[in-house]
Amino acid sequence: MIKKPPTQVIPRTGSASGNDTLPRPEPPASPPSPLPDLHTSASAALVLRPETPLFVTVDLYRPSEAEIRVLGTVTVDAPGPLEPDRRDLLTELVIYLALHRDGTAIHDLSTTLWPHGVPDDVVTAALDHARAWLGPDSGGSPRITASADGSWRLADDLRCDWDLFVAYARRSKQPDTDAEENLNNALRLVTGPLWTNLPDQRYRWLTSSAIRTATTTAVVDVAHRLAMLTLGYGDTLTAVAACRTGLRAVPTAEVLWQDLLRTVAARRDRKALEAVIGEMYRVIAPPRSGLKIQAETGELIRELLSGLRHR
Repeated sequence: MIKKPPTQVIPRTGSASGNDTLPRPEPPASPPSPLPDLHTSASAALVLRPETPLFVTVDLYRPSEAEIRVLGTVTVDAPGPLEPDRRDLLTELVIYLALHRDGTAIHDLSTTLWPHGVPDDVVTAALDHARAWLGPDSGGSPRITASADGSWRLADDLRCDWDLFVAYARRSKQPDTDAEENLNNALRLVTGPLWTNLPDQRYRWLTSSAIRTATTTAVVDVAHRLAMLTLGYGDTLTAVAACRTGLRAVPTAEVLWQDLLRTVAARRDRKALEAVIGEMYRVIAPPRSGLKIQAETGELIRELLSGLRHR
């Protein structure tokens, strides 16, 4: 079960600079993102569910018997029986179906999850084990079913954090909604690095799929938008938290390092700024790696440092 976090990403009071304790004016409109749009980029369009509601109607934190998480450590929580030696395969199977909600043919599952392919009865047996693991929905129907055309799909009541993330991100762009609240809600679903520490020989389909690009781009985009939105009215605590959440998921996202540099510089603390600069170099361009930061980032660093005197 997903545990309900505090209302904000982090508390908004208590910064040393005092910026976060000032009365909060009406926030400005969300700034434009330098990244591909979540809803129009070709990569995202391949995996975003068209039926994902613009306005989330489920309680994100209600108890749920079965849940899928991909925005951090890939996890499937389900109430049914599961043999330990089947966990990695069945988790991958369920996650693949969760990211292909329109349905997947049994042959495609065979060639995707088993690199050398397996007979259909082996795939069917795995689907049966996964169906038992996920258990029935509230109406008693199985959570994995086959349609008339032979495609296998998950039941709509099986909640995936990616679906909810997309719904909140979409809602944040709608008129007459609280963009900050929805961006916050989306980022709360991000719990760690994306698509890392995967079991050996699993998830090889990610290398030829748009899913990795779509999820990482979307998380960086939402973190960037929330950081710039809240920094715009002096809320440096939330801006820092947005950057840090995005960077935990995608550590090399240079646009978020730029956002973090701007936010720390807004606190007028040169030592803190220098510390973040050093941290960024260690992540993006460590010594003897041959890697470099973007020219735009280097220019931003020089500009921010020149505006702050040594203490």
